[in-house]
Amino acid sequence: MIKHILILAVAAVLFSCSAQQKEKEPVYYKNPVIKGDLPDPSVIRVGDKYYAVGTTNDFAPVYPMFESTDLINWTSIGAVFNEPPAWASEDFWAPELYYNNGTFFVYYTTKRKDTGIACIGVATTKDIHEGFTDQGIIIEWGDEAIDAFIFKDDDGKLYITWKAYGLTPDREIQILASELSDDGLSLIGEHFSLTDQSKGWQGPGHEGQCLIKRNGYYYLFNSAGGCCDNRCDYHVLVARSKNLREGWEQLPEPILQGGETWRCTGHGTLVETPDGRYFYMYHSYNATDFEFIGRQVMLDEMLWNDETGWPYFKGGTPSEMAPVPFENTVQKVDSVFTDDFSTDKNLSGFEWDVKGVKFDSKIEAGELVISTQESGTAFLGLRPETGNYSLTSEVIPTDELSGIGIYSNQGHVLSLAVDKSKLVLYQLNKGEEQILAEEKLNNPASVFLKYEAVSGRYFQFFWSENGEDWLPVVVNNEQQVDGTFLAQWGFAPRVGFVTRGNDKSTFRFSTLEINYNY
Repeated sequence: MIKHILILAVAAVLFSCSAQQKEKEPVYYKNPVIKGDLPDPSVIRVGDKYYAVGTTNDFAPVYPMFESTDLINWTSIGAVFNEPPAWASEDFWAPELYYNNGTFFVYYTTKRKDTGIACIGVATTKDIHEGFTDQGIIIEWGDEAIDAFIFKDDDGKLYITWKAYGLTPDREIQILASELSDDGLSLIGEHFSLTDQSKGWQGPGHEGQCLIKRNGYYYLFNSAGGCCDNRCDYHVLVARSKNLREGWEQLPEPILQGGETWRCTGHGTLVETPDGRYFYMYHSYNATDFEFIGRQVMLDEMLWNDETGWPYFKGGTPSEMAPVPFENTVQKVDSVFTDDFSTDKNLSGFEWDVKGVKFDSKIEAGELVISTQESGTAFLGLRPETGNYSLTSEVIPTDELSGIGIYSNQGHVLSLAVDKSKLVLYQLNKGEEQILAEEKLNNPASVFLKYEAVSGRYFQFFWSENGEDWLPVVVNNEQQVDGTFLAQWGFAPRVGFVTRGNDKSTFRFSTLEINYNY
């Protein structure tokens, strides 16, 4: 009996140890934490919530925003602007979130309509879920001012930093700073520089900066190198000083640079967790999909060398996987987006070209309705999340072409479209139209269209009368179409609905489904 009891006791101890061991096994998240093209991300913590925002280039809604409680699962909460500010024209870059005394701020880069010069604006809100009110331009600086960042010092003074002289001939790029008014809406006093090329700072160029203070040192993180296509070499540098206005020492080597899977890392901000850890949110290209899917939002913990006081990242390259920042959290992955247009819950997140054809969109009787106000090519769609995916829609033919496709801008489009009499696969390359394939139709009530994407740039198109029996669209005896021409510098294509009509055309779509192959 005693022997039996001892055996049971030992088994119980072993089981308990095994269970504890399993409990201690780390849970991992996978990068990116926000999929699809969202360069120049900014992240802040307010209480127990984290908020993030990123660049949209020439697509609106301008600067989509996200909310999280764990830094790895992010929920869309709208955009900073549903429509661009009246004074702004294009290149909606580098929004920087800040929170102070009950007010959310976003400092953002865009170009003026009247001069075409990039400058920095500011917008505010008391409730980030309700969008922002524009407060206008806060910084105009010569030929260009971009990439704002806000820093509060220990004495409560606010400072704003920005990149200057990027377009000024024969002058080194600098990161400038100025004291900021208490309300965050105007500059105070003389500006000063945070970069010092006379000390052999590494480059070329400095931008996408953020500042923190720790153990008596100010730390300036910034990005250098080429940012925005497959020739890029973007990387993150750090400098420090005990005086905000002078004496900056740069660490010679990058602390974060591209690896095998994720390339050209940079332009991020740091957020501090309640227990004093720092996480860096930044963008990076997938080495396969590259600019065809765009710069995606990554997250990595920044660590500290206790002997030298310098920060570092484990391995010095982006993590493909890393332990979750907080216990009892699991990263959620949804590989399917579907909308039957029974409600308008997704409509506010669809993107359109701020420089393109103007149109109205609404949900009506289970259909998406696009009504154009100008002649030409209109687009409404989404940021693809990975390079391998399929997109399907049911289209209601009209007298003019409407369908699905991949869209970068007015001059770079690849679309499979129908009207009442034909199906057409066409492309616009530098504004020049080319019909790739065409087939007659006999006034169908609806047509199902589909394409499959590989690495974001190779496409196979299909159509069907019933959504089940698919016929391939053949181009020069080949099914695959090369869409390499679609990606433009810094602008990743969007995918969704493409229409071609006059200034009073109406187009209808019954479904949209995107299946991602992660």
